[in-house]
Amino acid sequence: MKTETEHALTVSGRIPTTRLRAQNASIHSIGTDEVSLLEIGHTLRRRKVTLATCFLGALALAVLIILVMPKRFDASARLFLDFDDSDAFGLEQLQPITGLDPTTRLQSQMRILESETLAWTVIKQEHLYSNRAFAGRSFFQRSLVEDAPRDIDQASPELRARLMNRFQKSLNVTLLPKTEIVEIRFRSGDPALAAQVVNSLANAYIERRFKTKYEATIHASDWLTDQLNDLKRRAEESQAKLAEYQKQTGLLGTDEVHNVVMQKLEQLDEQLSAAQGDRLLREAKYRLSLSNDPQLVATIEPESVLSSLRKQQADLRGQLAQLNAKFGPSYPRVIQSRAQLADIDSAVDQEVKLVGRQLQNEYMAALKTEQLLAATVDRQKQEAYKMNGEAMQFAMLRRDVDSSRELYEDLLKRLKEAGILAGLKSSNVNIVDPASIPAEPAEPRAALYLALAGAFGLISGIGVSLLRAKMDGSIRTPEDVEFYCEIPSLGMIPRILEDEFPDADEQLTGPAILQRPSSQFAEAFRALRTALLLSSPGAPPKVIVVTSSLPQEGKSVTSTNCAAALAQAGRKVLLVDADMRRPTLHQHLGMRSPIGLSACLSGSTGNASCAISFAAMPTLDVITAGERPPNPAELLASESMQALLDQWRGQYHHIVIDTPPVLAVTDAVILAAMADCVVLVARSGQTGSQSLRRTRELLRSVNAKIAGAVVNDLEPKSLAYSEYYGHSSDKMAPYHRERSC
Repeated sequence: MKTETEHALTVSGRIPTTRLRAQNASIHSIGTDEVSLLEIGHTLRRRKVTLATCFLGALALAVLIILVMPKRFDASARLFLDFDDSDAFGLEQLQPITGLDPTTRLQSQMRILESETLAWTVIKQEHLYSNRAFAGRSFFQRSLVEDAPRDIDQASPELRARLMNRFQKSLNVTLLPKTEIVEIRFRSGDPALAAQVVNSLANAYIERRFKTKYEATIHASDWLTDQLNDLKRRAEESQAKLAEYQKQTGLLGTDEVHNVVMQKLEQLDEQLSAAQGDRLLREAKYRLSLSNDPQLVATIEPESVLSSLRKQQADLRGQLAQLNAKFGPSYPRVIQSRAQLADIDSAVDQEVKLVGRQLQNEYMAALKTEQLLAATVDRQKQEAYKMNGEAMQFAMLRRDVDSSRELYEDLLKRLKEAGILAGLKSSNVNIVDPASIPAEPAEPRAALYLALAGAFGLISGIGVSLLRAKMDGSIRTPEDVEFYCEIPSLGMIPRILEDEFPDADEQLTGPAILQRPSSQFAEAFRALRTALLLSSPGAPPKVIVVTSSLPQEGKSVTSTNCAAALAQAGRKVLLVDADMRRPTLHQHLGMRSPIGLSACLSGSTGNASCAISFAAMPTLDVITAGERPPNPAELLASESMQALLDQWRGQYHHIVIDTPPVLAVTDAVILAAMADCVVLVARSGQTGSQSLRRTRELLRSVNAKIAGAVVNDLEPKSLAYSEYYGHSSDKMAPYHRERSC
């Protein structure tokens, strides 16, 4: 069987039966989450203008940004960093051992590429401080060209920091995954400048790497050269002594091998030579450590923790450069990173000093060992001298000459190898792809900006729509009545326009549908009349109570014009003003009677009739509220009221009763229980859905038959009005004029 709601909506012709059944089933049988989704969908349909405005506004803003934002270009170059330390000459043992894995070494080189030293070198070489494409005015940055001195080295620290900040923001160094190739990108408004800066940075990095490794090798080579000169001098002195001794003694080719003392002396001499070589090696390391260069010290002592500390130092410097470029020197994380870097620097210095002291101790131990062996050899020489005389002295001189020559030749070989290494491994960086002038701008990215703007506009539109719906819970359309309150819609009443009553100075009385029968307002009440007549199965309702939730919602105007519309159909209609607290019907109709409903209910009229015939419509009688009684609710709930209703049922086809608001007093609820149907009036944009639901519950608590709700005061040119009728008010104007003719 059909429910009352389904039947009323079906016969009124407003909503198809299938749609109503689906909606009722959705509301009553689905879960809370699905109901929420339905409410959201309904809200978005109501607020689609807001949704469209936000969406189009965001797109318009994105288009404006795309048009206003200057074009910027990305130039990129790729460098191959070869960390393979092998070469074709078998000199691998001379390569420095850093103790770092390849990934860490690549990260360290990337931080060097992002360093301020290389950045300042490129700024000076390319004169970026005087280039307006780099140092000129931008959206949020002032021009730095005017502040730059002729000699950029004399620039203030603030200007230097600003130039460095712009350079770091435009630079991006990344490592291609699973390769040893580093990509350098620079962004600028001038595409030629972007390519020029990338190539200059790559060349500056290669040159720096070349100089660093070459200078380290040459430094060791210079020290070896000094040692060679000293050894050469000593060897020459030994050779001169040997020649002089041979000349004095005449000993040539003496064989001292079979002498036990000479064998022992030979062994000690070999040990002394080894000790001298060890002392020289440790002295070389010790002297290199005196430079306090962490890189050289790490090369000398690869097993120390200095390599790990330098890795942390490089990482912190990179992080500090990025944070300083992004947030500035006063940012807390920048200050924290600077403090951490200072701690690491201090640890590196301490480790360098510790390694230096260790190398010094090793050098002193080797020196002492050499001295002890030298003393032992001297003693052995004295003994051999005593035993062998001139032959032993000759042998010692010859050994001294041989050892000096061997040591000299060994160091000379290492010096030559160091020179070869400086030439072969000074640069192991190759430019795979040099930067070329970009043809397409990197920003603005129109497609991305439009997509983000569309998504933002859609999300913000949904948010604004839901927020407005949350803040404004009023009923605006008949669809809102059906959806939020589960009450059938009997139609909508448009607002009375001033152009429909051109003579505004004339005081109009009586129902508005009589003043302008061809207006949309009158047509709406004729549609309401049809809906009421078809709202009940069988016979049309006789007693019709018209009420609302709160005051000022248009129930009196609705009841007056509804009664007039029923009377126009040739039916005998009685209009009763049951709002004895604040009556207004006599003002709308321009009539007043001393005998009203209050007098009829109190019995003070006797057998006299309370009804007054309305002059403009013979089939319409009116009973005004009369004098205000002290107890309106008790009078309406009395048996006298029920008797009057029974009497009126026999005299009239329809009795339209205007009542007070339901939520204000109980009068309307009392009369609703006696009526055949109740018509609820909701004012568009003013009546709240909560109020209407509460009114519905109060009426259902007394088993009142709610025929439906009427939404009045709707703007005829509004979107809701056009959607409800499927046309605009302007298109219907000729139809109404033709109907009136």
